[in-house]
Amino acid sequence: MVKNRSTLWYAALLVGWAFDILYWGKSLGISFFIHTILTLGVLAFLVWKEGKTPAANSFFLVPLILIFSALTFIRAEPFTRTLNHLLSIGFLGLLLLSLQGGQWFAYTLSDYVVSGLRLILNVVGLPFKMLTTKEEAQPSSEDGELRQGTWKRITPYLRGILIALPLITFLAALLGEADPIFSSWLKDLIELLSLEKLPEYILRLVLISFWTFLAAGGLLYALVKSGEEKLVGVEQPWPPRFLGSTETTIIMGAINILYFAFVTIQFRYFFGGEKNISLEGYTYAEYARRGFGELLAVAFFTLFIIMVLSSITSRESKTSRITFSAMTGAMTVFIGVMLVSSLQRLALYESAYGFSRLRTYSHLCILWIGVLFLAILGLEVAQKHRYFTLASLAAVAGFLLTMNVVNVDAFITRRNIQRLEVEEAALDTHFLDTLSHDATPVLVKLADNPNLSTQERDEIGAVLACRAYVMEDREMKWQSFTLSEYRARVALQENASLWEDYEVLTDDYWNIYVEVEQEKFYCDYWDWID
Repeated sequence: MVKNRSTLWYAALLVGWAFDILYWGKSLGISFFIHTILTLGVLAFLVWKEGKTPAANSFFLVPLILIFSALTFIRAEPFTRTLNHLLSIGFLGLLLLSLQGGQWFAYTLSDYVVSGLRLILNVVGLPFKMLTTKEEAQPSSEDGELRQGTWKRITPYLRGILIALPLITFLAALLGEADPIFSSWLKDLIELLSLEKLPEYILRLVLISFWTFLAAGGLLYALVKSGEEKLVGVEQPWPPRFLGSTETTIIMGAINILYFAFVTIQFRYFFGGEKNISLEGYTYAEYARRGFGELLAVAFFTLFIIMVLSSITSRESKTSRITFSAMTGAMTVFIGVMLVSSLQRLALYESAYGFSRLRTYSHLCILWIGVLFLAILGLEVAQKHRYFTLASLAAVAGFLLTMNVVNVDAFITRRNIQRLEVEEAALDTHFLDTLSHDATPVLVKLADNPNLSTQERDEIGAVLACRAYVMEDREMKWQSFTLSEYRARVALQENASLWEDYEVLTDDYWNIYVEVEQEKFYCDYWDWID
C-alpha cells in the first residue's frame, strides 16, 4: 500500500493533533490557515518520502488553497468568511482526488459526485485496510534483531523518565516554596492536570484519534488512489444523449420567443423611465422590489436548462450543432438584457432603502452570472462541453474573490453614509452595529461626516463604544487572531476621542446599551462577535 506506514501515521497524528491545538475552545482565526499549510506540508513530505510524482495540473490547486484559506482570517463578514472556508476545503479535496492524475480541470458534475463518494468511502476504508494488512514479512532472525534493537533504543528513555519524575517533583516543591509566582504557576499546572478535567481529556483524545484516522485516509487516497482517475463519459457519453435536435430546437426556440416578449416589455416600461411605470400603478421602488428576485431566478434556471440540454441532446450533424449554438447565443443575449434590468432594479431599491449584505451579494452575483453565460456560450461554440463545470467553478471562485476585494461590510458602511451626500435619507445605525469588524475602520473614518445629523453622529459614537467595550473584555488567543479584528482594535485605539465619552451600561437582563439623547441604544454585538 505505502512503503512508510509509520511515517504516514505520524504525519496523520500531527494533522489530527493540530485540530486540538488550533480549534479546541477557540474561535476560528489564523488557525485555519496554519492548519492548511501544515496539511499541505505533510502531504508534500509524504509524496517525497514515497517517491510519488504529482501531476503538473495539480500544482495549480495549491495557490488557490492558500489564497482562500488566508482570506479566512483577513475578512470577518460571515458569508464571505464561510465561503472562503468551504472553497479552500473544496480545493484541498480536489488536490487529494487528483494529486497524481491531474484531471480535475476536466471534471463534470458527474465526476464530482462519483469522485466525491469514492473519496469519502476510501477515507474511511483505506486506514482500516492498512491496519489489518501485515507489512511484508522479513526473516525471523532479522525480525527478532529489529525488535531487540528497537527496545534497546527505547529503554534508556523510559529509564530516564522514571528516574527524573520523582526528582522533578521534589525540586519543584522546594522552588514553589521559594517563589510565590512559581508556586502559582505550579498550581495552575496541577489544576490543568486535575481529575476533574478527565472527561474533557478523554473527549479530546477521542477527537484527536478521529481526526488522525480521517487525515490518514485522505493522505492514503492521495498517495495510493489519486493516480487511478477515470472521468465519467469519456468512452461513452453520460448521461446518454437521448433527446433529438428537433425537440431541443423547439424547446429553446419557445423559451427565446418568451424572452423576446419579456425584453420588449422591459424596453417599453422599465427602460422608458419612471413615468411609464407609474402609469401602471407601481412606484419605482415597488417595481424594482417585485421583479429583481424573479429575474435572478430566471437567469439561474436558464443556465441550468442550457447545461442540461447540452448534455442530453444528440447533435450528430453540423447543422444541429450550429442551431444549438445559435439558440444558446440568443438566450445569452436575452438573459444579458434581463441581468442589466436586474441591476437597474437593484440600484433603485438601494437608492430607496440603502445597501444591505444581500443586495451587495446580489450585485456581485449578477455580474459573475453574466461572465458565466459568456463562458458557457464560448465553450458551446468550441464544442468543449466537458469544461462547463470548470467554468462554473471558476465563476464561483471569481465571485468569492470579488467579495473579498470589495470587503462587503466596509462597502455597505461606506455607501450608506456617502449616499447621505446626494439624498435626504435616514441612516440605519442599528443595522451598521450588526456588521462585522470589517466595518469598524470605515465607521471611524466617516464618523465626522458633515452630512450626518447630530443624533446619527451620537449613535455612531455609541456603536464604536459598544465595540470597544466588547473587545476590551474579549480574551484573544493567538489561534483566533484575525486581521480584521486587529485593524478594528487599532482604529478604535487611535481614535478613542470618538467614543470614550459614551458610557456603556447594562440593563437588568445583561444587555449592554448606551444612552443617546435619553434613549437606550442597544449594542447588537452578538451578530458579529465570534
